[in-house]
Amino acid sequence: MGTQFLIDSNQSKKRRITYDENNGEDIISYLPECITCRILSLLPTKDALRTCVLSKDWEHKWTGIYNIDIDDDIRFVLKKTRKTSFINFVDRIFFLSRNSTLKRFRLRCRLEYKAHRMISWISAALMRNVEDLEIVYNDDDVVLPGRLFNCTSLTTMKLKWPCFFRVSAQNLFSSLKSLYLDRTKFLGECVPSTSKLVFDFPALETLELQNCKWLKVNLVEINAPVLSMFKAAAVQSNQRPLLPKFNMLKRLEVFTKCNSGALLELLHAMPFLESIVLKMWYWDDYDYDEVESLPCCIVSHLKEVRFSLFSKRLPDYRMAQFLWTNALRLKKIVGLHRETSEERQRKKMFGQVREESEEKEIENFWAKLKTVFKHKEHGIFVKR
Repeated sequence: MGTQFLIDSNQSKKRRITYDENNGEDIISYLPECITCRILSLLPTKDALRTCVLSKDWEHKWTGIYNIDIDDDIRFVLKKTRKTSFINFVDRIFFLSRNSTLKRFRLRCRLEYKAHRMISWISAALMRNVEDLEIVYNDDDVVLPGRLFNCTSLTTMKLKWPCFFRVSAQNLFSSLKSLYLDRTKFLGECVPSTSKLVFDFPALETLELQNCKWLKVNLVEINAPVLSMFKAAAVQSNQRPLLPKFNMLKRLEVFTKCNSGALLELLHAMPFLESIVLKMWYWDDYDYDEVESLPCCIVSHLKEVRFSLFSKRLPDYRMAQFLWTNALRLKKIVGLHRETSEERQRKKMFGQVREESEEKEIENFWAKLKTVFKHKEHGIFVKR
């Protein structure tokens, strides 16, 4: 007896398809077109296109895909013909595609293509209201099209590409929720030297800037009211190290090892920060008495500090004390724990014994903390 499948295409019309294991009946050809397009869209684009040789009925089914995922190293093996074949392949996909919208366009290129070719492919995706755009490319001679700034459909953008953003003084990405830029160069030719460069991201939740450069730009401001995660590395400018201002950021999470001075510099860029989560396993031995200017957020806005990984080393205590003694509006500290007798015994076994002066400094820390904060439970302290 064969296996039966019930296909429900529109809730009101149902039909039963039977796959006879002996006869090998073709079930997939009976699927509604919307399901077929969904299946093909989940495949790499090269595999979706290959289905055109299955039968006459399948010749044009691939043209309904709404995801385009292409890599110039997968389909084309011979170096002599790979570039030309790949160009024709991508052009054919956009020319024959009958879907007016794209959910995702991913393009990974190892060979070098002319700038106008890359721009034409990106523009074709933008014209189809692409939602998720990802480009991996190494050529640095491309200026991104201006229509990228006006694309209201774009929710995710990932560029691992040393391309140029020629930006104006005001830049709006109305729908973008996730932005990852690696080696991108922002060129502020149209920004007056006395003005700042402003980016408005009303929906942005995740921002990651890796090895980006800000050229002919003096000050950057990023307005992202719902931003929940920010990462930055090796931010450079033509004049001085430059970090965008996050005037709307309320909460920051910091992960792994971090230089205390770099963290304080980062906090200067977040003047209205109210909550910090420090998922740190190691703090450097920083001299907080040498801090010349306190970040505005610590003095005026910080309300809560959470230590997710408090290792109970002396630098950890010093960092904690620096925060709670200078944060005038701080109401809550979470994650501070004293060493247990078992932990002290274990350290003695491994020869990790603190000097008397260090032990005294830690005892003073707890004594001062208790005069300002009340210990509730599980490492939670609230202001008295």
